Amino acid sequence: MTDDNVNNSSSRWGGVIELQPQQLIQVAVLGFVVGVVMWLVMVLMRDVLLSAIPCGEASKETCAQMTSDTSAIIASLFASVVGLLGLVKMEVYRPILVVIASLICLWSIATWTSEMIWFEAIAWYGILYAVFYSLFSWLVRPRSLIIVFLITIPAVVLVRLVTML
Repeated sequence: MTDDNVNNSSSRWGGVIELQPQQLIQVAVLGFVVGVVMWLVMVLMRDVLLSAIPCGEASKETCAQMTSDTSAIIASLFASVVGLLGLVKMEVYRPILVVIASLICLWSIATWTSEMIWFEAIAWYGILYAVFYSLFSWLVRPRSLIIVFLITIPAVVLVRLVTML
């Protein structure tokens, strides 16, 4: 095998984008902040903005659940935009994939933390967002988009399957 063949075969998949440890720590801190922001927006939406919406014929419990679910969805989308802007500012590679994969993995976080005390829920939001932002920032580093999808999609499916147990 000649040097040309070695170079061509090693660069066939495009290599990997370097992620400095300090940048990974910054991503984790951003993830923690995004998690806390999500919890705060969710509580604000649920307790202040959406609590005034009448539910019509629905029972009080059904109305409370609908309000909680709606506030969690709105907060998730708001936090995703904040996270995307932060990742773009930090020049993280493929920030939209990091945000989408984290959003899918943490879609049910409001349900998981619904019975927790407020400070425990905030801690879990921050920790889980920090972990998933860091994980997916690290997983999307290959230059080949096919490889990224072959790594990221099974990771997301695995997380969703584990959380459904």
